Amino acid sequence: MWVEMILFLFLAVCAVFDGIWKRIPIAVVWLGILTALLLRLEGAMGETSWLAVGLSVTPGIMFLLLSFISGEKVGYGDGWVLFMIGAFLGAGRCFLILLAALMAESFLVLILLAFGKIHRDGEIPFVPFLLLGMGVVVCF
Repeated sequence: MWVEMILFLFLAVCAVFDGIWKRIPIAVVWLGILTALLLRLEGAMGETSWLAVGLSVTPGIMFLLLSFISGEKVGYGDGWVLFMIGAFLGAGRCFLILLAALMAESFLVLILLAFGKIHRDGEIPFVPFLLLGMGVVVCF
């Protein structure tokens, strides 16, 4: 449970920055990735193979690729944050967090579009939804 709390702190800082300034502090994300890798090297997160660690960062790599392909319609910071989540929790839980975040954001965007509060080309910060998704996945 303490690993989730460390990740929660890193993710909360990123969510505040993304929510207020629409910028993700990449130094905080890289510090989180380094922390996750050091904890894995120490064996504090249980025995995992390097193949499992490589697969755990797959969602982040896919989002980074999506950022490149879309011309940064999806920000690079979101990919790095998913990379960090995968490094801490593994691919399975990272995909569940991503799914919960996408569902919550989609629901909110549909409501905001229906009431005319945003337009189709509006920007919505994604990291707060990842924080929400992590809360949902960790609690259930």
